Amino acid sequence: MRIAYWTTASLEPDIEAVSREVFDLAGHFRDSMVFGVSPHLRLRAGRRPRHFGAHPSLDPLLRLAIPAIERTTRINHVYAETSPWLYFKTLRRRPTVLTIASEKGEVNAEFLDRVDAITVQTDAMHRRLSAVERWRCKLSLLYPGVDLKRFNATARRPGAFGGTKPRILFATFPRSREEIGPRGVDLLIDLAKGNPAVQFDLLTRPWARGDTASAAVRARLRSEGGANIRLLEGRRERMEDVYREYDFTVIPYTRADGGKECPLSLVEGMACGIPALISSVAPFSEFVDRNRCGVTFAPDPASFALAIDAALSRYEELRAGAIDSARRHFDRESLFRRFERLYDAIESPGSMSAIGDRVV
Repeated sequence: MRIAYWTTASLEPDIEAVSREVFDLAGHFRDSMVFGVSPHLRLRAGRRPRHFGAHPSLDPLLRLAIPAIERTTRINHVYAETSPWLYFKTLRRRPTVLTIASEKGEVNAEFLDRVDAITVQTDAMHRRLSAVERWRCKLSLLYPGVDLKRFNATARRPGAFGGTKPRILFATFPRSREEIGPRGVDLLIDLAKGNPAVQFDLLTRPWARGDTASAAVRARLRSEGGANIRLLEGRRERMEDVYREYDFTVIPYTRADGGKECPLSLVEGMACGIPALISSVAPFSEFVDRNRCGVTFAPDPASFALAIDAALSRYEELRAGAIDSARRHFDRESLFRRFERLYDAIESPGSMSAIGDRVV
């Protein structure tokens, strides 16, 4: 086996961003396998790509199994948060790539010192790690990739802004009740109350385990929701068609750690020509501002109302910026090529100093 992908994702690629990103990589690099350890897993195994997942309560067995599995591979690729404790403790024998797909938690300096390459998904984390000289030479900014043949821009939906309400999609629905506030669901309900001329749709996710958010949001919408905010439930097989029914995606985080720092729903929406409305506290708002592919707003109703007006007045410019940004930064095929060069570099003696953004 050439590559073992080690993740803390729940191995639900149809509905979870990190799982999707890891499965895409494993599907492309065929001589590979995905291993997941997550509280949202029991035991899970499957093919296409090959994967195995377990609950962290099996920690004593996992600490024995992971080093044994590592001996069968040539490259470790840890795709997780800043300090994935179990993998930090167990992976020591093979060249290792760390992709920081979630920036929550403190940086584990010992682990970053030990890995051979680091990839991050936001400018803020890239700046933060670049400040440490010994990490700079092995650090790359690599945004997640999407299939641009599948997620692509078509003509704007008929009647958009022509007497109908602008339609906004929230597709980063939380799993737990504790995530509702930081993810911005409460804020969205307040925004809907103050913007009756805008239609808000919240798309739930059919989590296999651990969903405590859906019932809580459903109850609040029954008591406080208006006609312009809906909860859409059930699995969506063709998300590309869903995005094209909307005028904007929204990322309304009320804290920087409210959700995935580079939200896949935002990226997929941009690829479909849908600009983003994103809270200024969300780490990816910097990218949206710089690339003119959406509008940022402070996490309060007044700022959001101004952002809607600005976005509508600049819609064609923002739509063009979204399409261009997706082509330049989120092409999955380009990402695969960059990871191939990175894997080749860490396997080749003498190439280790050429891993960072200067070469990859």
